[in-house]
Amino acid sequence: MSVEVIAEAQVQVLVEDTIDLFTPALKIDEIRAVVQNLRCHVIPGKVVFQGILHKQIFFVNEDNVVVHQGVDIPFSGFVDIPEAVPGQFCQLTATVEFIDFELLNPTQLRETTVILVNVQLLDTAPFQLLRMMNVNMDRPAVFNGVKQAYIARGPGSSIKG
Repeated sequence: MSVEVIAEAQVQVLVEDTIDLFTPALKIDEIRAVVQNLRCHVIPGKVVFQGILHKQIFFVNEDNVVVHQGVDIPFSGFVDIPEAVPGQFCQLTATVEFIDFELLNPTQLRETTVILVNVQLLDTAPFQLLRMMNVNMDRPAVFNGVKQAYIARGPGSSIKG
């Protein structure tokens, strides 16, 4: 028994947010971002998805010490897939493509993030197939092959880590 990919589509999601920092910042040192907890649901003609954009913000406080604040930002979206009908299964991968940020004032950080979501529509649930094949399901799933973070450093520089 195999899993057949019925259709595949990609969509970009824009996540904008303003974060209240727990202590005043002089400057932002680095922001790391990963996508977590991806879920999807098939409805007629569409796949609806949601996830959490997890960010690690490192900034310099008024004492010239680098401090850290973690933030979880929910996001959602959908992609049109004409072949989609309830009862089919979906599988998601997501990649953080871009982060831009601006320190609005010492305690407010404005961020804009672009996430690329790849949606596969499947005829069989991939985890059901793995269970039937006696594959150990105790290991955590790693999306996109590796545990990578998108890293944005200071104005105008960013890398994929």
